Amino acid sequence: MKIITFDIGGTSIKSMIIENGKETVLEEIVSRAKEGAIYLKEDIFKRIREILEKEKGIDGIAISTAGMVDYKTGIISYANENIKNYIGFDWKKEIGNEFGLPCVVENDVKSAALGEANYGAGRDFDSMFCLTVGTGIGGCVIIDNEIYRGASGNAGEIGYLPFEDSTIEEKASTSAILRLAEEKYPEKNFTDGKTLFEAFDREDLEAKELIDVLTTNLSKLLANLMLIISPDAIIIGGGISKQGDKLLNPIRNKVKKLVPENIFNSTKIINTNLGNKSGCYEVYYLFTESIKSN
Repeated sequence: MKIITFDIGGTSIKSMIIENGKETVLEEIVSRAKEGAIYLKEDIFKRIREILEKEKGIDGIAISTAGMVDYKTGIISYANENIKNYIGFDWKKEIGNEFGLPCVVENDVKSAALGEANYGAGRDFDSMFCLTVGTGIGGCVIIDNEIYRGASGNAGEIGYLPFEDSTIEEKASTSAILRLAEEKYPEKNFTDGKTLFEAFDREDLEAKELIDVLTTNLSKLLANLMLIISPDAIIIGGGISKQGDKLLNPIRNKVKKLVPENIFNSTKIINTNLGNKSGCYEVYYLFTESIKSN
């Protein structure tokens, strides 16, 4: 089976062609999410047309996307300002009408979590919470290799968790820290995560202060997850995961001071194995499963 997969985020759109487990990674597309859903559609349709001109035997499209997805219909049920005019968008209908191909759609964090559970860092755990930290913050609970969706179908949407005077997403995402950097140190020109972490590696004092804020806020979030869910593992993905133990060790040390020792010792805090590929792999898996069930 040969599937075109997309992972739509607020900063970039990743895409791969996966055929029987073999991947072809394509060039990332700069996401125009903040400009509106119509621009996402335009860029993704352009990529699909390019692929169909070169590749034969495409069986369908699988999309992992930011925003809440009604898992029964595939329609976007909620999205914040990170993707303008996205609520109600129906990828299945749009792709079916334009290309005549079947399509599956799932929330990006849920896709990443199932990807890690099936192919990556979560394979050895019965329960896990997958946390992604990037433009926003998302989460997903996995129990016995199944997504726990809750009554709304959207359990785990941790980015909306009330935190201090706003939400955890407004305090602990990469975007939040970059906004804080612009507010406190505009002369530093910390315009993206790469620039900030490069400065952090150089022992830049302002960068170290900002990263300390980030790890402190994330550690409070992880402490709450341990106390409420107590999963076997909390797996951290998103752009921040590229920093590895440089960030995980400070987070672990701070979490350890916030929860009882027995609770802390019961949950591993680790990075993803699949990194930015996890979302694409899982929607490929979901597509193949949907074909089997029909």
